[in-house]
Amino acid sequence: MHTPCIIHVDADAFFASVEQALDPSLRGRPVVVGGGVGGRGVVAAASYEARRLGLSAGMPIARARERCPDAVCVPPRFEEYNRFAARMFDVFSGVTPLVEQPSPDECYLDLRGCERLYGAWTPAPFARIAPGVYRRREGDRLPAARWTSVPASCSWPAAVALRIRRAVRGQLGLNVSAGIGSNKLIAKLASKLAKPDGAALVAPGYEADFLATIDLKDVPGIGPVTRERLHRWNVRSVEQARRLPPEVWEDAFGPERGAALYGLVRGDLPCEAAGLRADGPPRSISRETTFWSASGDYAFVESMLFYLTERLGRALRRERVHGRTVQVKLRYQDAAAVQCARTLRAPTDGDAPIFAAARSLLRARWTRTRRLRLVGVGLADLRPVLARQDSLFDGDAEHARRIDRCLDGLRDRFGFDVIRRGLSINLDRADRPEPARP
Repeated sequence: MHTPCIIHVDADAFFASVEQALDPSLRGRPVVVGGGVGGRGVVAAASYEARRLGLSAGMPIARARERCPDAVCVPPRFEEYNRFAARMFDVFSGVTPLVEQPSPDECYLDLRGCERLYGAWTPAPFARIAPGVYRRREGDRLPAARWTSVPASCSWPAAVALRIRRAVRGQLGLNVSAGIGSNKLIAKLASKLAKPDGAALVAPGYEADFLATIDLKDVPGIGPVTRERLHRWNVRSVEQARRLPPEVWEDAFGPERGAALYGLVRGDLPCEAAGLRADGPPRSISRETTFWSASGDYAFVESMLFYLTERLGRALRRERVHGRTVQVKLRYQDAAAVQCARTLRAPTDGDAPIFAAARSLLRARWTRTRRLRLVGVGLADLRPVLARQDSLFDGDAEHARRIDRCLDGLRDRFGFDVIRRGLSINLDRADRPEPARP
């Protein structure tokens, strides 16, 4: 098989599903994971039973209890979630060595070089829902006339995806959805189509046709600013965006960005974007959150920025990378977005220098005449931390690094929220708007 084959596996309602796997009495019941001191906090995850009753991630716990008094609310147990994520990773690593885990509940699997191992698989029956797009759910009972076999070139990836789903269900008691495509974007969109507890495959050569069925807001890489500019041209779907000539994209967004967006909506991504990163650090790492309600409170936004910086710093140290370019993203209530950046004098992975730069950018770019809906922080220009030469004249920086490492160890063992720094205390106040995804 010459065409790259990527499988995106996503656990369905991961936190809630883990709680149901640990306590079988919760199966079939509406379960929400979240809460905090005094019963405050937000829903971190909701089972599909709870979602059918109108509960969702980001909803305040108090509102969830009002809407569904029968819902079972359990506090998060991050140590257990990490343990289940590690066991899922072991299952995936048994299929291919090229596995990328961007978050605990999802993984990308690159099946390049696996043709000789899985070429003898029997074609699996999938239901055709669009030209070149097939979907299968466990327990589906479709009329025989609607069943078709996946093309021979795609039969064994489909069988591998089904095998993975059954292995995770058998070993961990979790349901996962799988998407199969020629690149990561197509695979991720396909897995979203297959939810819950299903598999979807986009046959090679049908990427553009598949994207034509996807709304612009569901395409990663097309944010509100890009979408708003496209709306001015009366472009509201991927199909309409595909009709724009490449010159229009380049004139509007610049040669590099325009060419990337043009390839994105057409599904003809470059080869380097098709597979997984086998070596080398990521280009950037970021963390962001959308507030449950827009906020004009600077103290709250600053505290949330600090909280996200701690999340970012932990991810940087786990990846053993550091960088120089601090990025801040703001989105206002009217959907307008601002992105700004500042370059540091030296690469860092420390919470303190990243937050100092991020706070300075926040103060400079947010006039507070409009309420914020989203805030995010990231670090770019990343490089591996091969060795660190501590300075004899920078004792404060070394002390800060030791504190960061100590907090990382505590949070890895007991969960991120086991300890809170003083600046994030504003997040616990009842009168603050709740974040959708902390």
